[in-house]
Amino acid sequence: MLLMVLAAAGFYASSLVATGGVLFRLTSPEEQDWDRIGLRLLVVASAWLAVGLLWLQWPLQAGFLGGATLAAALDPVLLGIVFESAQGSRMILAASGLFLLHGILIGWGRWRYLGLGLSAVGVILVLLAFTQVGHTKDEPRWLLAMLLFVHLAAVAFWVGALIPLYRLAGKAIPAAVAARALARFGKIASVTVGLLVAAAVGLSWLLVGGVAPLFESVYGQTLLIKITLVLFLLAIAALNKWRLVPAFERGDPSASRRLRGSLLIEGLLVLLILFVTALMTTTTSPNG
Repeated sequence: MLLMVLAAAGFYASSLVATGGVLFRLTSPEEQDWDRIGLRLLVVASAWLAVGLLWLQWPLQAGFLGGATLAAALDPVLLGIVFESAQGSRMILAASGLFLLHGILIGWGRWRYLGLGLSAVGVILVLLAFTQVGHTKDEPRWLLAMLLFVHLAAVAFWVGALIPLYRLAGKAIPAAVAARALARFGKIASVTVGLLVAAAVGLSWLLVGGVAPLFESVYGQTLLIKITLVLFLLAIAALNKWRLVPAFERGDPSASRRLRGSLLIEGLLVLLILFVTALMTTTTSPNG
């Protein structure tokens, strides 16, 4: 079970970094600079890691169905059952989308619009894959799926930007360009965080059914832990936007170090949140 949780958390993290990296690129017009912070390498490496963890979940799920044994994990019948279920649809959608993310490799130069277009389609497919399984299959399915898609798109943009922003704050590119990029991210993030929170509230209300169940079920209590971690994350993000990024723009000598430290804490909190999310989706249920 622990291996299933870790594989799920790893897949969440790597796929969100890959898709978020593309979203970050799509909102960043200074194309000559982003290659210098390794954005293409980040997207491609994360996509391949996500593919590996995605396929690892296939035998893990089969093994879980057959009593958590190695023989069950390799049983063709159980593997077939998993593949023919919603898990199979998720794997096909996610793998297709992760492959299309490689379009970012031609996202610069003469064919950049084709490359970025393919990458954008890849982002959509990967995010849609998340709606194929889990509690969003309940009713009202269309509303749950829509809220999850919006929520994940906002999360992906945030998560995928952390590593590029960390390198920008380290002056991987000229300070003036980095300052503009950080300020632009802050403006876009103001909108995406609002969407993230609104979609999360809607999902939680529909899945849990009110405030009382948050304290009465394992799922609700785990969700409360996740909410607490997210509040810490939002507080750090607010500190970055209102204090550290303006200091960086002013050329404060200590701003780069403080901002990078803050972004590192954000990244660690994101990993912890994704682990809790994997724990929720793998071991608990809103109805249990």
